[in-house]
Amino acid sequence: MSRLSRVLAASALCAVLVGICIAFIDRPVEAFVYAHRKFRLVYQLMAVPSLLPLPFSLVFLTIYAVAPAKAWLAETPRRTMVALSLATLGATTAKDELKWLFGRPWPGSWVKEGVYGFHPLTDSILYGGFPSGHTSYIAAPMCLLFWLAPRYRVLWIAVVAVVMVGLVGAGYHFVGDVVAGFFVGLASAGAVVSLQSSIFNFQWSGRGHAGD
Repeated sequence: MSRLSRVLAASALCAVLVGICIAFIDRPVEAFVYAHRKFRLVYQLMAVPSLLPLPFSLVFLTIYAVAPAKAWLAETPRRTMVALSLATLGATTAKDELKWLFGRPWPGSWVKEGVYGFHPLTDSILYGGFPSGHTSYIAAPMCLLFWLAPRYRVLWIAVVAVVMVGLVGAGYHFVGDVVAGFFVGLASAGAVVSLQSSIFNFQWSGRGHAGD
């Protein structure tokens, strides 16, 4: 498949999955979540890994900026750190604009205020749940590592899955929100791979060997 075909296919799949969630899954799941709150702390802890990519991006970019080239860190690890940072920051920027563009309510807004669906371009605090930013934060670097370090793919998938379940179980997001957040992270990771390869003419030292 061409790059454009892959983008279109992923976008269509995202739209279909989110549509199914909105129509059949989101409200029943959140009704169950809000009726069973005693495990909320567990779900909150499951979502904690999503708090790490942004600060780590700052650390990675600082290391890249101040460390003498190739002095104590080989070029491929240096490039990998920058790629992970760019993927995370790209997903962060994208989710901010998409939240405003779609204007979907938070689960709490639905439970307490009865609002649902999409309300584009609204500034109300009742809206902003779609896509899930924290899912985007964690999915972007994990999707990139999925491609770069296939030996640990089960780990990368598990981290994203745990965060997504935690965000839904804690009542922070609808299922459709985290699904869309995953695709935002995936798109950001794919864009960084393309950017590194085509614009900066950097070829990874063999696909999937960064973590081997």
